[in-house]
Amino acid sequence: MSREKKIYRGLALLRRNQVLTQMLDEAAADYLGINTTDGRALDVIDQAGGRVTAGELARELRLSTGAVTAILDRLEQAGYARRVPDPDDRRRVLIEQTPKVQKAGSQIYGGPEDALAWADDFSDAELDVLLRFHEQGMAWLEDRLERIEKLKAGAKPR
Repeated sequence: MSREKKIYRGLALLRRNQVLTQMLDEAAADYLGINTTDGRALDVIDQAGGRVTAGELARELRLSTGAVTAILDRLEQAGYARRVPDPDDRRRVLIEQTPKVQKAGSQIYGGPEDALAWADDFSDAELDVLLRFHEQGMAWLEDRLERIEKLKAGAKPR
């Protein structure tokens, strides 16, 4: 297979994986009884180590603090997140995931052993390439999100 065909095949697989990821996220949110934006918020909280400030969550989700407040209200109501005082700054509140969402996440996605088993067939050199690919892909996506924001800012009203 030529280099160009490999690149296009890789992009096709990436696009299909993105569709499957979105489908999995939608199914997981449906199982949890929440919407996909709330599910994305739970993922951001988890990626931050299980705790995050509301401001950090708003930045990561690219939403207003008002929108994040509504998300947090829904997640608290569902028992998946809670607001707790920041032990280092009593003026600040942290958002943390609850054991309920951690248990559900393990049921849906599996545990750390599943992630390690997924990578069993890859050599360290191959894992290095995968990491570089994902890091470059993340930078590309961040750039495209910034590009869209600029386009929206200059767009004429509909």
